[in-house]
Amino acid sequence: MNIIKREQYLKKIRPYYESDYIKVITGIRRSGKSVILRQIIDEIKNNGVADDHILLYDLEGESGEGIINRKSLEKRLHKDIRDENKYYIFIDEVQHISKFEIAIASVRVSYNCSLFITGSNSKLLHGKLQDRLTGRAKEFIVYPFSYRESCEFKSINNIDIDMHSFDDYLKWGGMPQRFLELNEQEIHRYHENVVESIIEKDVFGIHKKIDRNAFSKVASYIMATSGRSFSASSIVSCLYGPLKKEEKESRVRTVLNYAEYLRESFITVGCQSYDLTGKRILNGTEKYYCISTGIRSSFTNTINTDPSFALENIVFMELLVRGYEVYYGKFRNGEIDFVAVKGSERCLIQVAYLLASEEVVNREFGAFDKIREHCPKYVMSLDPIDMSRNGIKHINIIDWLSGNKDLQTG
Repeated sequence: MNIIKREQYLKKIRPYYESDYIKVITGIRRSGKSVILRQIIDEIKNNGVADDHILLYDLEGESGEGIINRKSLEKRLHKDIRDENKYYIFIDEVQHISKFEIAIASVRVSYNCSLFITGSNSKLLHGKLQDRLTGRAKEFIVYPFSYRESCEFKSINNIDIDMHSFDDYLKWGGMPQRFLELNEQEIHRYHENVVESIIEKDVFGIHKKIDRNAFSKVASYIMATSGRSFSASSIVSCLYGPLKKEEKESRVRTVLNYAEYLRESFITVGCQSYDLTGKRILNGTEKYYCISTGIRSSFTNTINTDPSFALENIVFMELLVRGYEVYYGKFRNGEIDFVAVKGSERCLIQVAYLLASEEVVNREFGAFDKIREHCPKYVMSLDPIDMSRNGIKHINIIDWLSGNKDLQTG
């Protein structure tokens, strides 16, 4: 298997190779974090750093065996660091070290080093590590392959790219390993195994007293309804029917916890709402999207449902990959699919599968009629013909995903 160079991530990390900042690389398991570590190592070697000054500890592999706490990590480093010259230390899946935030803080101040760590939990830099290392760490989130990366991977591995390639990506997403599976049955099984492994290690392995059956039921529901407004109360009513007040309140709290566990393990990503009238982020109202449409399809058996939700999911994830902050827009009696923000600038986006009738065209373009926001507005769909009108730009989604067209903010 040939590996693509994930330049969009490397170019963000590269300026910090020599920095005192701890480089924290997070993302869902199997998304390629370890591959990126090795690509960083290759670049550092090409810059003239000797092999014996590059230390890689894979805490789920042989090289990290026995490293379980601060004491064992320091013992290994004491053995491997033999002079006062700079070392480049890579710790893969750092959450396996007990009280890792203390161990990492100690390494940072004890050695002349550039420190890189990976983890499969979104709270890695937003919990204890952040509290201990405020302003001393940089986080880089790695996502599954974008559509453009998936085409690049297929190309260098002699996998056909044809008219069905986008439909394949729409259904099965961009988890890297799945492109090597031979048929849809194997792809489905691969995703099931990935999700089961993630939940076992990053949910059940952390939250020991969890009701596994209840969690699986709630998780399946959240992923099946990704892209729709999240309501823990509605989920409880749907899954459990009428309940007494106290029991319903308890189950609502449980559903909220389960939703957070899914997000912590990167299975889902939250999308907050943005008030287009007051121009502010609204707390408490949120949607969830799956990190990959393939995970949604395999875990929830929603393969044959409306592809519009999968398309919206792909657009959301692509916006994140490209460095946007992404919200869904709300105004009186209406919504906009996405508000994409970079710095102080933004654009508004409606996503449709196909603008197949005048009714659909009027609905999607008309969604902007009551919005007085002076910024670029887009309707994105799979239609090959440019249907821009009334100052609202139309973009073909495949052209955009392929890098042939881009968005403007204002």
